[in-house]
Amino acid sequence: MPSNFKRRAAALAGALGVLAAATAVQAADLPTAKEPPPAPVVDSGYQPFFVKVGFTYALNTSSSRLWGQNPTALAQGVTTTFPAGVGATLADVATIGFEAGVYVNRNISFDISGGIPFYIKDKTKGFNPANPLLANGTTLAQIMPAILPFTALYHFDNFGPIRPYIGGGMAVGWSFSNRNAFLDDVHVGSTVGPVIQGGVDYMIDRNWGVSLDVKKVFTYVESYANGINIPGYGPFPAKVIQHTQFDPWLFSFGLVYRFGGAEPVIAKY
Repeated sequence: MPSNFKRRAAALAGALGVLAAATAVQAADLPTAKEPPPAPVVDSGYQPFFVKVGFTYALNTSSSRLWGQNPTALAQGVTTTFPAGVGATLADVATIGFEAGVYVNRNISFDISGGIPFYIKDKTKGFNPANPLLANGTTLAQIMPAILPFTALYHFDNFGPIRPYIGGGMAVGWSFSNRNAFLDDVHVGSTVGPVIQGGVDYMIDRNWGVSLDVKKVFTYVESYANGINIPGYGPFPAKVIQHTQFDPWLFSFGLVYRFGGAEPVIAKY
């Protein structure tokens, strides 16, 4: 009896072992629960066109050398121009500035910028004791300068909504209009020179942002007048030449609007 019991117990244990092994194999063959797919990837592209509008302040660091014919020498037939003994400088200007451009890829853009022109004063800087008529601060003329920088910029795109940039190019300058003051029949030459630029855009959303921009322009201008207005005597024919190193800083702050790109595309799985 005990041996029969042992045989039956062993057979039962064996059967339970086979059943447990079969159950484990079936469980391994069952499909496991899938992990949730990653979030859809959104390709927002980029907006290739942009415009900027805001406040621009031109801090003028110009310096000029004046040469002129001496009225007394002219009366004696001497037409040579002499150093005037004083320099001259142009006033600062605050205006509404604008900038427009296009991205050729996500990082490189080509830009043009400018502003609404205003008359500014061209004044003497210093005092010439040999010619007290040309005292310090004498307004030589009023001019309406224009300067258009053309630049290529590289925009850094690894700072999220903050987009710093740096670049350079060439600036074209001229005067829209001139008004006589101490000088009569004023003519201002055109100019071309290098410009460097840097700044940062902060994009609030895909289209709108704010921008802070700084440019430094390096140009040379030669101007002349065909007469001087002597107080109490009126215009007197005399040639005056002004050589100006025109190197303003241009500080701008305003809004930026980007547009023209495709609508965002959501990747499908």
